[in-house]
Amino acid sequence: MDFRELVSEFNRADKSFNLYMLCSSLLILKIMVLIVFTILTRMRNKVFISEEDAKFFKGEVKINDDVERIRRAVQNDLENILPFLLIAYLYLYTNPPSWLVHLLFITFVVVRILHSIVYAVFVLPQPTRAVLWAIGFGITLLMTCIIFFKSLQASFNN
Repeated sequence: MDFRELVSEFNRADKSFNLYMLCSSLLILKIMVLIVFTILTRMRNKVFISEEDAKFFKGEVKINDDVERIRRAVQNDLENILPFLLIAYLYLYTNPPSWLVHLLFITFVVVRILHSIVYAVFVLPQPTRAVLWAIGFGITLLMTCIIFFKSLQASFNN
């Protein structure tokens, strides 16, 4: 299959699934950008977590507030984006309306990007970060509940 055939297959695929692939790739790329940002911040501040890195890069082993803030943003992403990726995929099997899939998926991506920005790049006072986190968490919780109740209903109907 060449590239044109692959693109054609994507265009024929379900639009909600295509959106899922787009959102998933954006979210994973966002995590990867934060990881690189962590490395660059370590290098700029010459602070490392292991003796061999500190020696090699002529720095020191110590905790740096800027690095730790970015690391916490990555940790928060892992705690929220990974469950979303699984739940969002399963949610597509509940045959949700396309408009709702678009609303939930796009909103989740936007709030997670904003969350990282206000957590690791341009720190804003609370409750900004908490509100962004809660919106994303609520979206994942909503989809999880829908999956649970539809699965429960289907298991009693069979």
